[in-house]
Amino acid sequence: MTTIIDAPQQTTTQAAPDVAQKWVEVARSLAPLVESERRQGDEDTVVTTKLVQAWRQAGLYRLLQPSHHGGEGLDNVSYLRVAEEVSRQDASAGWVFGIHIIGTLFPGILLPADSYRELVGSDGGGTACGFAFGKIPGTAKPVDGGYLVQSEPMPFGSGTQRVDRVASALYLLDENGDNVLDEAGNPVVVNAYMDPENIEWLNNWQAAGLRGSGSGHYRVKEHVLESKWLSNAPGERPSGAIFATGFFPLVHMHHTGVALGVAKRAIEEIAKIAKGRRRGDIASLDEHPVFQHEFIRVDAEYRAARALVFQAYREIWAAAEEGTVTEVHSARVEQADLHLHRVLREIVSTVSVWAGSEAIPDGGVIARLNADTSVAVNHLALSPHQSGKIAPHLLEAARVESAPGS
Repeated sequence: MTTIIDAPQQTTTQAAPDVAQKWVEVARSLAPLVESERRQGDEDTVVTTKLVQAWRQAGLYRLLQPSHHGGEGLDNVSYLRVAEEVSRQDASAGWVFGIHIIGTLFPGILLPADSYRELVGSDGGGTACGFAFGKIPGTAKPVDGGYLVQSEPMPFGSGTQRVDRVASALYLLDENGDNVLDEAGNPVVVNAYMDPENIEWLNNWQAAGLRGSGSGHYRVKEHVLESKWLSNAPGERPSGAIFATGFFPLVHMHHTGVALGVAKRAIEEIAKIAKGRRRGDIASLDEHPVFQHEFIRVDAEYRAARALVFQAYREIWAAAEEGTVTEVHSARVEQADLHLHRVLREIVSTVSVWAGSEAIPDGGVIARLNADTSVAVNHLALSPHQSGKIAPHLLEAARVESAPGS
């Protein structure tokens, strides 16, 4: 039996294609800026403030925010089309763009509505992100004025250098400094959102790809944080279908947007490289039947994987609007994303073979696609062993669908 995941009421529906395309064009208009800022972002190991401000000023950070929080209230598939375009321009840019938008949805699930409105602002453009759901590196102790918070260094601070609030998971302490325990005897963990002035970025780690993603370690400096910025603060939580889709579908939506863009860029690049390009005595690549066969194959793999993820996200969005999201909906999203990343690896590998000398220069487009893909597909959320979480739900769904009378 599938279990329904608790979901707040929603207020939005799937956007018309022309609305989504309008925002794709807005993102596309910023492509020259993404390209001109790329080198500086690589040097800084995180995309530039200038680029982040351009996304915000263009209204792109508002896309998934419900209208009652000052946003555009777009559905998840419409967002993915925009994220695909930004990631097609540059994977690091797409990574940070996506983590800013998706990361800001988590406090929409965790914090009181009033705190969340303050975070995103009247225009819905405020952002928050951070490594809040893995290793628990810090503590929160109640004191006058809120909670005394601090943390040890934590990894994977992608994009945190450019947001309005930085996330961290913390063990909740009592007034004596002892762990607060839940009914099962386990330490209680809260999620907290700090002002960046109370964060120290250690700049100690850089990925081999996604060089502008800002993925080094950071820590929370000891300071007093108002209780409204912790997930245990009382109050009604924000409503909207985007929050009702659940944590893991949102995590995968970030990865999906990046993978779609990189796959699309790889196919575009090899189509350009192959035109009139000769390798030795053979005909130009775009006229060679073996290359033509391979191009048709990888283009079909991209389009099929794209259709699969869009279908999975449409289904979970429709369920979120009705408050009927189940583990099967979530599993279908994760299944589609895992498949997309397997396809991404194959597409970029095939493109690299046919690119010939174009794949050799350090910093060239093909080399960058290879490096970015290598990092993207090795994320924990995309590890093959993650299939063990979703397989039971999909196996049961297949059994139910095959039962007589189903």
